[in-house]
Amino acid sequence: MQTGPGGRFEELDVVRGLAAVCVVLSHYSSHCARYFGAGPFGVHLATGYGFYAVELFFMISGFVIYFTLERSATWKDFAFSRVTRLYPAYWTALTLMVVLQSVLFGKPFWVGGYVVNLTMFQEFVGFSNLDNVFWSLTVELAFYVIMGLLFATGLLPRIEVVTAIWLTLACLWSVADQYLGIALPAALPRMLILRHVPFFVAGITFYRIARKGPTPARLALLLAALAAAGLIDGMWDADVAAVEWTDVLRRLGVAAILFGIFALAVTGRLRFAISPVTLWLGSISYSLYVSHRNLGYSTLFRLHGAGVSISTSFLITLAGALILALVLSYAVERPTMRALRQWYRARPPAVAARP
Repeated sequence: MQTGPGGRFEELDVVRGLAAVCVVLSHYSSHCARYFGAGPFGVHLATGYGFYAVELFFMISGFVIYFTLERSATWKDFAFSRVTRLYPAYWTALTLMVVLQSVLFGKPFWVGGYVVNLTMFQEFVGFSNLDNVFWSLTVELAFYVIMGLLFATGLLPRIEVVTAIWLTLACLWSVADQYLGIALPAALPRMLILRHVPFFVAGITFYRIARKGPTPARLALLLAALAAAGLIDGMWDADVAAVEWTDVLRRLGVAAILFGIFALAVTGRLRFAISPVTLWLGSISYSLYVSHRNLGYSTLFRLHGAGVSISTSFLITLAGALILALVLSYAVERPTMRALRQWYRARPPAVAARP
């Protein structure tokens, strides 16, 4: 796999950027079809495609987080790297969204919801997301906490065993909850991110294979993650009262495509997709993801109400989302992360307390 400045995996940056664009296109085209009667240019991308793209994000996180942990001296180093990666752009996008929604589009400003959403832990304390895309950030945070705990407790070298147990729990939970009707406390599957475990495990396993080579255990774990992805997602797609196994097979096919795309990326077979444009999309992907939805929907409504055609409204809104993401990425996300990490590295070493 080709690496760029700072040791970045360029194929994964390309996949991340294209996945973020897929989410945006899916949201905007589905919104047009639902409220305006037709998709832009007669095309309607179902929201499911956006969800599949988010699952690619989870696989990338599994790969990158394990890579990051191997290069972290302490759990504090890891935690600081994650906080500086996620929060500055998120806080800015959230604040900009609620202010513009209130000032330009007349949406009510829910102060309590805004304050709780600033923590990014809103779902864990019973608050709704001010923007629906934030749900995946809750999942990411839970994954970071779990991986940080594995690192701090010395279990990271046993990751194959741990992830096999994790996958088993996820499958048992899905069968019990969706097929047998045995509900577990809602906090448990949310904290253990049981619905999305297969994609994180796949990312971790792909990293282990890429760095240390394939072994029977790693290949078996990858196949188990693929099977679990089809099982869990298929059951959640199906009617709870009567699970259709065709749904499981369909989602297994989708998961196989996602796994295949990821395998091509980590084995260097997507180098043809590396270009200034795709790398740029990868560089703004996080800012684009956290800022595009609510403001984009409001913009589409406003333009459509003013008599602008659906396709033109779509193009204007898409261009605005990309410009906003560019500004957030280059004016907030990158410089803030760089400054905070430079400060962290420049701190004087802690002096051990004398007995």
